[in-house]
Amino acid sequence: MKFDLKRSLFLSMAALGFVAVAGTYTATNASAKTYAKVTSNRKMSTDPTTRNITFNGSNALYTKAGTLRGARIVARKGTLSALANSKSSSDNFRVYRIATTNRKSVYYKIVSFDRQYRGWIYGGKTQGAFNGGIQQFATFQSSNLTDAQKNSTYKFANTGVANDGKTVTYVQPAWTQYKVGRAIIDSSPYANATFKIDQVGTRTREGDQWVHIIATDNSNSQANGWILFSGLTQAQTPIADYAIRINLVDPSNNNAVVKSFDWQKSGATKGTPLGNQNNNNWSINSNDQRSIQSSIRNALNGTGFNLDTLTSSQLTALAQTKFGDSINLNVNKATNIADNAVRINIMDGNGNVVKSLDWNRNGATKGNNVGSQINGNWTLNNNDQQSIQNQINNTLSNSGYYLNLSNDQAAQIAQATFGGSVYLYANSNVIASQALRINLYSQSGRYIGYTDFTRSGATNGTNVGNYSNGTWNISDADANTILNQINNVLSANGYQTVGNTLTAAQRAQIAQGVFGGSISLTGYNSQTQNNYSTIVPNTSYTTNGNTLYKAMQQTTDSYANGPIIFPNVQDPTQNFNVSAQAVYENTNNARTNLVASLKASKDGTSLISNAQLAVMNSKILNSVKDNYYYKKPNTSLSFTTGPQGTPFSGSQLTNYITATGSDLATLNSPVYPVITRDPDATKITIEWHHFKYDYDQTNPQNGTNGYPVNAYWTNTDVKGETNTY
Repeated sequence: MKFDLKRSLFLSMAALGFVAVAGTYTATNASAKTYAKVTSNRKMSTDPTTRNITFNGSNALYTKAGTLRGARIVARKGTLSALANSKSSSDNFRVYRIATTNRKSVYYKIVSFDRQYRGWIYGGKTQGAFNGGIQQFATFQSSNLTDAQKNSTYKFANTGVANDGKTVTYVQPAWTQYKVGRAIIDSSPYANATFKIDQVGTRTREGDQWVHIIATDNSNSQANGWILFSGLTQAQTPIADYAIRINLVDPSNNNAVVKSFDWQKSGATKGTPLGNQNNNNWSINSNDQRSIQSSIRNALNGTGFNLDTLTSSQLTALAQTKFGDSINLNVNKATNIADNAVRINIMDGNGNVVKSLDWNRNGATKGNNVGSQINGNWTLNNNDQQSIQNQINNTLSNSGYYLNLSNDQAAQIAQATFGGSVYLYANSNVIASQALRINLYSQSGRYIGYTDFTRSGATNGTNVGNYSNGTWNISDADANTILNQINNVLSANGYQTVGNTLTAAQRAQIAQGVFGGSISLTGYNSQTQNNYSTIVPNTSYTTNGNTLYKAMQQTTDSYANGPIIFPNVQDPTQNFNVSAQAVYENTNNARTNLVASLKASKDGTSLISNAQLAVMNSKILNSVKDNYYYKKPNTSLSFTTGPQGTPFSGSQLTNYITATGSDLATLNSPVYPVITRDPDATKITIEWHHFKYDYDQTNPQNGTNGYPVNAYWTNTDVKGETNTY
């Protein structure tokens, strides 16, 4: 093998030369690279709460400014992006130092709230502006309190030392500010303390609701602070013995209470159920159901929720609820009403909404009335009324209900506003076998509405009343029930009964009606269409263990006006017919003759038997029962707070009745005698009584100006002068 020494030496030298050149280039390049230098580094002094930041993923976090010699990565850009999207407020960051370099770059030193990350990040070219890899971040979003939160009082749902956001309070909502912790570390001493909410908001990352609470008793103010709303429970104020607390709750929000109110029933007894049980079936009478449904509707007005129809399970639960207790009822989120529409809710006889429809008018403005007012009367445009009627007919098709708009129902719609709603009663095509349908018509023959009188256990086709001595009639108890039902329908439609009673002819007509059938009553008068509401005094009485309400009648007679009829001692075939006042004053010897008849006998038998005496006392009592003696004209019972159709509250009505100088707070019945005698009829005692009616402030009724409003008075039998003869 021939070896070329000269070529070999040349190649070796060339290789060494390349290495030398390369080495010279590398060394030159390294000595040419320069690093940034810090020209300032200081602690920030601006408001710390304005220095909370998050990341945009464009820069990493370093142990020192990233362009300084020896800077090492603490968290890469991907890690910071993940922290920016975190759902935990412990991953919030605070800026606390600022540095600038000779290259005019700004770097910020930051720390995570949980202190897991700390380092420097590029922040742009302007001092104090969070640019570059970071941006300012709001860790908490304030909002407005709901009406329920404003008006309610709360307690800790659970007490103790748990640092879970809902057991103790915090100076700020947890993890929303750096190094700001708990207000108290143990809530046990405040188990019975009550609080009001004055601020509310949500944490940005979690979206959970926090509230700031302040103690109602200043001695518990150390516990003031922020807490999760879910960590509170409403403090229950005492429930009256005659009331049931109805909590309307949102099932989609941990059963948060939307509204709460106490439904009251005068005369109710603590511990007794609201409804009745029959063969394991629970029910509520129609009047109570309508009242509760109306109260629910009023409570939810403006909340964005509704409960227009009580389900069968809710009705059963209500019926089983005892007075003095509470019940939760789930509500529904209300659907929006278009600005140019009015929602017409159609109700059955119990006040439950069976159908709803939205009637709209092109170009209508939210808040404007649907109709117009002419000479004080609200009316609809003829075309609008026909359009609404057609839509109602289509909506109720095959529903078992019908609704022909009366003038008063048309007036209700006319007063409604676009974007709002109105409630109207419909008629049912189906009559229950145990019910008599009573259709009501005005004097002019206009249809007003109907009510179904139901008797449990009644047989289909049988008469409601009885035929005796050539006369059809119904019992007083049935008459009172029916009258109350009729009054409810009439007052809701702007009508009233004459004298607030059923005439003998009407009682006979009802008596001849059959269960499963219907009758019609006519002749009802329209109420005066003005802004005054007639106060209708009612009182309660108990029959067969049930508390009933009856409208009272005004009288100018100070004594019982019912006749006292008794036989003449000299001629027992003839009767005396005298008044209670004549007996009291002994006018024309009325009392003398009465006492003589009570003492006299014929053929060894009392001229007036004990049974006859009992009937006499009963008739006297019935002549004053539910009557009140009041000399002033009916205008004293007229009340208003504003234009016709506008609402007024029960408290406004109460203030009027109980105002200084008013004599409505206490009413009295006419004076009446209670007559007794000893067993041998030698001594006659006459006691003079009257009923004292006291306005029941625990049962105030809301109402509408221009329409009658019920008010309730309790009654007490007061014994006065007693004479023995």
